[in-house]
Amino acid sequence: MANNIKTVNEISKGFISSLKMPKRKSKSPVVVAMVGLVGSGRSSIARALAPLIGATVIESNTIRVALRQKGQDYNPVRNIAEKAVLKTLEVNSNVIMDSDFIDPKKRESLERKLKKTGAKIVYLRVSANPEVTIERFIKAKFNPNKDLYKSSAIAIREMWRRTPHHYNWSEAGGGRFIPKKLKIPFLEVKGASLKRLFFFIIIFFILSIISLIIS
Repeated sequence: MANNIKTVNEISKGFISSLKMPKRKSKSPVVVAMVGLVGSGRSSIARALAPLIGATVIESNTIRVALRQKGQDYNPVRNIAEKAVLKTLEVNSNVIMDSDFIDPKKRESLERKLKKTGAKIVYLRVSANPEVTIERFIKAKFNPNKDLYKSSAIAIREMWRRTPHHYNWSEAGGGRFIPKKLKIPFLEVKGASLKRLFFFIIIFFILSIISLIIS
């Protein structure tokens, strides 16, 4: 069943109007695009970093849930998110996109959209031990009406499906996952297993690096 254009447009307008767009805390606009597997901690780091740089977090899962609730598929997610980015930059707010930008075509699409805005893109890679992530999913409680994943099994399935995009398997030391090399400049942080103090130290470090990039 094809998506209803009117319904998708209404979802897009509703999502954008719901965003709180704080004034950016940098001279030049910046868009932070996350790279990381499902459950790695992208959203947690995005929410912690946002107030420090005056950024609006574009949560892709919120868009997906809104589409699902209206009986639409997920194909319009990227378009809605990119529209939200451009609107946010127009009102002088920085942007953090918590979606996964491991796909080169997805990065290219965003970069094309941002060419005329003057915004600088910072790719922030979040990695976590997959075993730790699976344990978190098993213990987590999901709300089928509000959460993207309706159960732990679905969350783990999605993580499993996307693991080859992010990790290679090595037999060394009894076997372990090794993050794949990216062909783009990026910052990197460990996500899911961060202790609270270390978490904020990392956020401060990221903030310092971003400040240097956009100054």
